[in-house]
Amino acid sequence: HIKWVVIDPRQTASTQMADIHLQIIPGTDIYVFHAIARYLIEHDKIDKTYIDAHLNGFDELRTQVMRMSMDDYAHAAGVAVADIIQVAQWIGDAQGFLSMWTMGLNQSAIGVNKNLALINLSLITGKIGRAGNGPFSLTGQPNAMGGREVGGLANMLAVHKDITNAEHRAQIAQFWNVPTDNISPNLCLTATEMIAGLESRKLKAIWVICTNPIVSLPDAR
Repeated sequence: HIKWVVIDPRQTASTQMADIHLQIIPGTDIYVFHAIARYLIEHDKIDKTYIDAHLNGFDELRTQVMRMSMDDYAHAAGVAVADIIQVAQWIGDAQGFLSMWTMGLNQSAIGVNKNLALINLSLITGKIGRAGNGPFSLTGQPNAMGGREVGGLANMLAVHKDITNAEHRAQIAQFWNVPTDNISPNLCLTATEMIAGLESRKLKAIWVICTNPIVSLPDAR
């Protein structure tokens, strides 16, 4: 039976269908993730073989998450400690653990740390890189994520391969069944660089369809 946990300060349609809704105080995500990590480590629900073979920094993580008690974590996040423990038990006992998150984590002022704290739960349990497991960042823009995965960006090849790396270009060319020389080794202009390119006259024209970058890019003035 699939257990569905939603972590959200708000009540949403997703929370109404969840087995547990952790209605945290906004911005306290890391307290929850560290509390879960602490429980998993303390109750030996981690994959030591995977950790030894593939991870570094585990000792530092263990030290970090042990700095607060489960009760203190729950109080800081504004949720019941019993709910955090139940979520941790489900993750520890499950054959598959999927985590999916959107812009609430990514666009936080400490978004990198929030992402790392969540991904750590997949890593320390070894529930990553195999069917039915893994962390998934779901991008908010219509096809920004698709652009990254299939190589529809000015500065990145498919599946996050490096345009300037000859070996990466060869791998993509082989997969696409095209001559390696067909893939340019030159980086093109990103959205912010395009605007600077217009100002410097490096870029003579820009065709905008459906969205106005001047509205949402920084330094609009």
